[in-house]
Amino acid sequence: MSVKILDKNTIVKQNSDGFTPLIIGDPATIFSARAARLRELAKDSFMADYLLVAGQIVQLQAQLAEDFAAPVAQFVQTHELAWPLTLNSDWFPLLEQMLAQLSTSLRLVASDDIVKIIDAINELDSDTLHHYFTALQHNQSERVPADLAIILFACINTFTSLMVKTTALEWQPEPNVKQHTCPLCGGAPAASMIKGSGHRYLHCSQCEAEWHRLRAECTQCADGENIQLQSETLEDAVRAETCGHCHSYLKILFLEKQPNLDPIADDLATLVLDQKLSQSELYRNGFNPFLLPLMQ
Repeated sequence: MSVKILDKNTIVKQNSDGFTPLIIGDPATIFSARAARLRELAKDSFMADYLLVAGQIVQLQAQLAEDFAAPVAQFVQTHELAWPLTLNSDWFPLLEQMLAQLSTSLRLVASDDIVKIIDAINELDSDTLHHYFTALQHNQSERVPADLAIILFACINTFTSLMVKTTALEWQPEPNVKQHTCPLCGGAPAASMIKGSGHRYLHCSQCEAEWHRLRAECTQCADGENIQLQSETLEDAVRAETCGHCHSYLKILFLEKQPNLDPIADDLATLVLDQKLSQSELYRNGFNPFLLPLMQ
């Protein structure tokens, strides 16, 4: 992968208009806002129960991000990291601690169905658990049972977002390289985000970083001749950017229309649009862990 990660002391300074090719947010803040958005979306949704379950998990991620900020910072200081991040055995002790805390907290508020999933995870042997963690971090979710993946990925998501936030790196795109996966962790995008400035960013489903991509071109194959926006109505703030060349699509969120949109929450809440596009034999080129059990 042609990716240039630069230290802040050597990074080429951002343009005078304030544009930056990479945005890194605070994980606890991101997860808290996402949980609130999921609860809001649940009020008028046919899938309210599931949105609330997702909100419970994400709210606990916010607590994990606060509780593990110091341990992850210590981890970063004592381990040499390669970019894009790649999971290795050094990650497992902290991931298992996160999983234990998340499972214990979730059990107190979750439904019987979620408790059964927690029990199933607790029964996994170490080798299988590590295999599942590795598969998820390497964008191979098909190797993990979908119902288990939503909880296991929450730990991967929290851990990688804390590492990225702690290292505070910046990214310089290589000329003429179209970056579909996250330059920091290799994660797949959850959605496109059109900021108030008009710039388009892809939001990483794994580490929550956002990296710049030009508009009006496919984020998967970079074709710019067969791009269409599809939605239920022209006023929708969440649409799908479809590509007639590679037959894929990715949701695109217009923040100027609705500033509190969230790439995971609003992608999940617009499942009807995915169902419509699947009838046209278009496939998703993004990733949302909460859609795994719904799209088996």
